[in-house]
Amino acid sequence: MAKQNQNIPIVIPGGQLNNFLNNFSEKISNFLPSKKNYLILLIAGLLLLAIYKKDWFIAAMVNGMPVTNLELQIQLNKQFRTQTLNQLIDKKIIIDEARKNKAIPTETEIDQKIKDLETQYGGAQNFNSLLSQQGLTKSSIRDQIRIPLMITRLYENEATVSAMEVTKYIADNKDQMKATDSAQQQIEATESLKQQKLSQIFSQKFQELRKKAKIQIF
Repeated sequence: MAKQNQNIPIVIPGGQLNNFLNNFSEKISNFLPSKKNYLILLIAGLLLLAIYKKDWFIAAMVNGMPVTNLELQIQLNKQFRTQTLNQLIDKKIIIDEARKNKAIPTETEIDQKIKDLETQYGGAQNFNSLLSQQGLTKSSIRDQIRIPLMITRLYENEATVSAMEVTKYIADNKDQMKATDSAQQQIEATESLKQQKLSQIFSQKFQELRKKAKIQIF
């Protein structure tokens, strides 16, 4: 019995369209199994990427010589790896603690905080302008808002302020306070003292969390 050709394409009978499909099917069946053709396709793909997506590979050109993104990443990794890695580790520890204590802020809470900041800085337009000057957007600062909100929700109940502390704060800082009337000064003083205490409590608590965390650095 004659050995069957495993690469024989399926023949679709009838008509010019079907003849075209038959020819195309035959070409595909002969083309795809070839390792050489795969290699040609791979090289062609890399060349196209190098031409049309040059910024994926090259960060800059200096007198005709390329500064590759790989060189850039290696240098950045040497200079900032430890600092950046520690920041990311700290962030993960805070998120994990907030998740355990159901202190993850909602997107609505973050939206409200952004609105509060807009009011604080004279409206949405002024706030957007300030962000733009720093190379930021509302989307990019959401994570910067999220972490402090987690910290607040975790420890705000421990950051209590007494009336005596408020009175002393106003007396000591009256010239630097924004509020002018007594009621607003008390609100401002209370908020400022709460933030100070919250910062102190978080600093202490976080050191404990960091010591207990199971951290593997590779």
